Amino acid sequence: MIAIILYSLIYLVLFGFTDLLYHKFKVAVQHTRKIAHICTGFIALTFPLYLDEIWHVAILSTSFLGLMALSEKFQWFKSITAVKRKSYGSWLFALVVLICFAVFKRIGPIFYYLPILILTLADPAAAIFGRKFNYKPLTIFGQKKTIGGSIAFFLVAVATQLAYISFARFLVTADFQIDFSDILKFCIVALASAVAEFFSTKGWDNLTIPLTVLAVLLLL
Repeated sequence: MIAIILYSLIYLVLFGFTDLLYHKFKVAVQHTRKIAHICTGFIALTFPLYLDEIWHVAILSTSFLGLMALSEKFQWFKSITAVKRKSYGSWLFALVVLICFAVFKRIGPIFYYLPILILTLADPAAAIFGRKFNYKPLTIFGQKKTIGGSIAFFLVAVATQLAYISFARFLVTADFQIDFSDILKFCIVALASAVAEFFSTKGWDNLTIPLTVLAVLLLL
């Protein structure tokens, strides 16, 4: 229970920090949301180290959802909620962390770490590079997407898997060896999740990306 309280405080401090950036330093909401996205992802990556049971994560996720509901109703944490378009991303993030943690407890750590890592790193990369370079923009379900953003997502997703698998193998065998079949699997996972991101709008990519990664990993 102490770990749950500490995680709750950590998230409150994070949102307070992004609100400070938004109100005091006039950082645009698209940037504060990306900071919150990346930081919440990295914090969630530590859950398996300090939260032993699925109900621990369920309590934390429920608390997070409650905080998001109150924030939208009372206009708290505008660094996250002050977006013109409707987004369910914050809500879906809590749900997908719970799903991935449940799969991790049944099967193994790769089914938690890779979906959350790819969501945490590749999804912001798609948004940042897509907005910066605006390469081949398209409108998908009323929201702007770019081929450049999808390419950035794919490359970061491949690099993320390469780094994670290399590190995991080194811990077990003290060997970083990666063969062609590994690279092929990385590309399949990255391509499938990039497609999921491309066709997801209104924050639904926070759910579709990790679930796509999970599905492909299970098939492979």
